[in-house]
Amino acid sequence: MTEPIIWASMGVALSVFLSVIGAAIGISISAPAIAGAGTERPEIVSKSLIATILAEAIAIYGLVVGLLAIFKLTSLAPTNTDLGFKIFFGGMIMGISAIAAGVGIGTSGSALASATAEKPELFSRAVVPLILAEALAIYAFVAALLLVI
Repeated sequence: MTEPIIWASMGVALSVFLSVIGAAIGISISAPAIAGAGTERPEIVSKSLIATILAEAIAIYGLVVGLLAIFKLTSLAPTNTDLGFKIFFGGMIMGISAIAAGVGIGTSGSALASATAEKPELFSRAVVPLILAEALAIYAFVAALLLVI
């Protein structure tokens, strides 16, 4: 049987690494659209940057889960396999959900920038899918915290 610290360490790695990948995906999809929309209407760039900010928050969620899991590693005994698996699956939940949320934020942020460039009055309606995509990461963050803490 594998040591619980190995499972827990993989959970930390998955949480941090995949959350950063999810944030990078979200930023890389939305940023070119925001820049393009900014060439048409420079005044909407500051409002459209919410997509980049929300995508970056995903990386912060993964980092928090990873740090809390690292703090638990010191109290992990070789016989405590339950905690090792909980940390692993908490990190996996956070990481995989962060990638999905990053794709959602990127595509929604891109659409937000394009729609706001065409009609600035659509901002309040176009920001709703962006917020719902961020909610996926928040749900995963709460679930991962419940497993890790």
